[in-house]
Amino acid sequence: MARLDARSDVQLLKLAGTLVQNLTNSMEKQSSIKRENGNPDNRLGEDFTRKESIVILKGQEGTINQFFTFISQRNKTAAMRLPLFTTEPHIGSQKKKIQFGSITAPPNVEGKLGDIAEGVFAAALAARFTERAVFNTTPAAIKNIIRSLSVNTQGNIATYSGTAPNFGLPESQSDRIVLKIVLKKMNMAFLTNPVNIDSLAQYYTAAIQFADRQTVKDWVKTIYHNRRIDTVEITADGVSGATSTKIDVQVKITNNAGQLYGVNINSSLKVDDTKLFGQVSGNSFNAVSRFFTQAVREDMVDNQSGFERLTDGPAKLQYVYKEAQRKIQAKLDTNPKQMNFIIGLGIKQFATSNNAGVKDVGGGYVEMIDLNMGEATIYDFRNVASKLSNYKFNSYYKVGKSGLPTIVIEEVDTKKILVQYRSMVQNLVDSAGMPKLYYRNYVEKGPFLKQLIGYAALENPVTSS
Repeated sequence: MARLDARSDVQLLKLAGTLVQNLTNSMEKQSSIKRENGNPDNRLGEDFTRKESIVILKGQEGTINQFFTFISQRNKTAAMRLPLFTTEPHIGSQKKKIQFGSITAPPNVEGKLGDIAEGVFAAALAARFTERAVFNTTPAAIKNIIRSLSVNTQGNIATYSGTAPNFGLPESQSDRIVLKIVLKKMNMAFLTNPVNIDSLAQYYTAAIQFADRQTVKDWVKTIYHNRRIDTVEITADGVSGATSTKIDVQVKITNNAGQLYGVNINSSLKVDDTKLFGQVSGNSFNAVSRFFTQAVREDMVDNQSGFERLTDGPAKLQYVYKEAQRKIQAKLDTNPKQMNFIIGLGIKQFATSNNAGVKDVGGGYVEMIDLNMGEATIYDFRNVASKLSNYKFNSYYKVGKSGLPTIVIEEVDTKKILVQYRSMVQNLVDSAGMPKLYYRNYVEKGPFLKQLIGYAALENPVTSS
């Protein structure tokens, strides 16, 4: 077993629901919980217990809620140092304490927060379309949607069907709100487990910022007043389209002909300010070639023979990445506006699979949204290539401790990173038991890209319901 303070902040977020339930049971039912002594305890006084089986004193719900808040804010240090009283006597009426960090951690919970957050985001949109009379979407409304989900026997698809009233029409002529969430089984299990519902608090807050934007409320108002029965279909699919599209959450509403049609609130989600927004992988030079073709319109085929001659994985990538950086910098020096535009086109294609900011087949638009620390940041890629033309960029090549290369593109005046192209190589074994190298090539966003095309969802003011 391991202490709570040995877990990462992401693990703590996933364990929080189970842990709070255990602490509440200890207070209410006087059941014991386990803790472990460790080096941090050596600095604590005699008012802290060293027993490894303790009972939590009643009436500390506020402290537990504070712990939950710290975990949601990713403030691990404050959460682990927070004291909690036990039933063990100390001096007089005083009781001995523990620090949260010394509690034995529950078993790790499976699930990927990025995919789970897609379900929260879709539920927030369903709550917005359902709760029309409420000016602001609330966490309670999102939780009600999640609690109402019906999961199939395979455990990977959850659905919700509700209604929303129409202005001037009887209740029998309400609009139909349909929600469908597709996740891997372990992610769906986490999302729909009542124990975990409060551990997703930061994602409720961020999703609400998007759901309460004027763009969404305009659609709510339109179908509320159009004096007809509409269907709103919200789909969050963290599985099916993972390799073909960047539309994670899609909204369709019936048009004048009664057909479902995509609207301008489709989204590609990133969680926790993830730098990665595109990659190309494979077990041959072709993967590296496709990556740089998409990124900077350089197929690197004139360097293929040099790549093939080398046998060490990191050395292969160092060779190609160094040559790629040389070509990038040469074009930044000789024709900077054209090269900036090319880099911008690559950014857009990686980030969106060519969907963001352009009409897709269903007629809607796609925005990339980053849900992080209770905030929603929206990235608008529609004019990223032309916006780059106003700046000057340089590139440089570096090699990490692992021997793997990275190319960095930075803005000259601010020295802020626009994007970086990063590599990884894995030593794998093929189906015949023979060793093979597998190459991963990543494109990651930097602070300058966020400054250029990112804006907070709250910057879009809501003035009417």
